[in-house]
Amino acid sequence: MTVRWGIASTGNIAGSMVEALAGVDGAEVVAVGSRAPESARSFADRHGIERAHGSYAELWADDGVDVMYIGSPHSEHHSMTIAALDAGRHVLCEKAFALNHREASEMIDAARSTDRFLMEAMWSWFMPGWEELRRRIADGVIGEVTVVEADFGLDLPDPDGRHRRRELGGGAMLDLGIYPLSLGRWLLGEPTDVTSDVRVLGSLTDDGVDDRVAGVVRHPSGALTVFHTGLDATSSLTARVVGTDGSISIDAPFWFPSRFTIRPSGGDPEAVEVPNRGLAHEAEHVMACLTEGRIESDVMTWETSLANMALLDEIRRQLGVVYDVDDGADGADGAG
Repeated sequence: MTVRWGIASTGNIAGSMVEALAGVDGAEVVAVGSRAPESARSFADRHGIERAHGSYAELWADDGVDVMYIGSPHSEHHSMTIAALDAGRHVLCEKAFALNHREASEMIDAARSTDRFLMEAMWSWFMPGWEELRRRIADGVIGEVTVVEADFGLDLPDPDGRHRRRELGGGAMLDLGIYPLSLGRWLLGEPTDVTSDVRVLGSLTDDGVDDRVAGVVRHPSGALTVFHTGLDATSSLTARVVGTDGSISIDAPFWFPSRFTIRPSGGDPEAVEVPNRGLAHEAEHVMACLTEGRIESDVMTWETSLANMALLDEIRRQLGVVYDVDDGADGADGAG
């Protein structure tokens, strides 16, 4: 079965997805769309894509596309996803799934009502390295997990870049900090109550987005995820899982690792090599779901995405980051 992909956006992540799909059996990228016709045409020429649409409306209306990959800034995920679903397309939408829990709920409601597939593109959850890591921990190689530590900070000083622009859903948490949180959730599950199980400190830019954040999340077992993220310095980009009988260190970049090292208490270290093919793994999962007639992933479920948005909403509340679409925000659209 051939699955025909449309690419919504022409940024770096969209280019990476096209390159990944080139190595996926049965995947064919047939169209790209952008608000700027010249951008769509340039992207299509660069990647050998047949059709270049000079508006997203034209892309949604392309009946030759089965599934859309949406790689736009977070601020556009809600409107673009719903428009694509309403046009009859399946959707793989980049993380963070939306700007807040309300937007995510509306996107999922649209998938249900249109009977179309929708999944958040949290590629780490499909990485062979993360799957092997969880398998080894379940086998008891380091005993009971007590702490997951992870950091993801980059030096992104451009004041006009999307990471620092509030109207584009900027800030470190939704773009970078989501990865340390996801590792903890992958290994330990969702916090029981985000209002009592999450504590964060940080600083904001003049535009009101988070540029430096550190926090702790408590999981149902009592284990903790300790993380930090930021926009003003590049961190180690590594992670460590501490257990009662040892620890595991995950090489950078921990969110798509090719290697981790198990250090059992009183034993010799074991280096585990697990090659990966980047974004191809999540794309293959989407295609398998479509082949099976599913509208929801059994890995990155809708409930999982909603839980993540609730967690991010609480972190932003503690930091004081407010987007215009948030309920009660000045200039909010009043939805919700």
